[in-house]
Amino acid sequence: MNKNLFSLRSAVLAAALAASSVAAHAGTVISATLSFDDVAAGSNANSVLAPRGSALRFVSPDREDDLDEYGSETGTFHWVDATATYGEVKVIASEFAVSGGNVLSNDGQHILLSFASPVTITAFSVFQDKSGFGNEQTDGSYFSFLDASGHEIAGSQVFFTQFGNPGLELKSTGTFANVSSIFLPAGVNYDNLSLTAVAAVPEPGSWALLGSGLLLLGAMSRRRRF
Repeated sequence: MNKNLFSLRSAVLAAALAASSVAAHAGTVISATLSFDDVAAGSNANSVLAPRGSALRFVSPDREDDLDEYGSETGTFHWVDATATYGEVKVIASEFAVSGGNVLSNDGQHILLSFASPVTITAFSVFQDKSGFGNEQTDGSYFSFLDASGHEIAGSQVFFTQFGNPGLELKSTGTFANVSSIFLPAGVNYDNLSLTAVAAVPEPGSWALLGSGLLLLGAMSRRRRF
């Protein structure tokens, strides 16, 4: 085999592999800090997310039991979007807002913050309102991260006590991959949400480099046959 051809082929393969590696690790950073005070009270909570396009949305969830192949309950559960049944998550005026005058509310019910595609969360925090009300059980409430099937991701649950903790900050620790939703429990309203995440979206330039390399390699193979 021609040594120059072999060297060129090796270089093309190396470039293609490098491009595919870069594409696999490239991502779009999603950063959000929401005070809920930049929209009118009574608005759909998703109006707060409008500047971010369709990357994020608030939904009303419902819990469904998991079933085995025979239709029997397995003892586990997952969460689904039930906004069509329970209505939209709202921004409302509240004297118990942590800052400003508005809070995120779902009439005391659970809330999901859903992503258009799975993300890796590196930081998340939110404050419960300053009412001091809610679930009285010690560490009886928790927020968590959910995967694409609506199941809780192991280790993502953060337990806390709602009652008697006005304005408590709820904060994640560590990094969690393949997150499709953030679950916020019923019992209180929320304020001052902050999020940093990375969505795995390949960079067009990386795919172009990979495609060009493969095309060149194909052309080289055809030249050798003729």
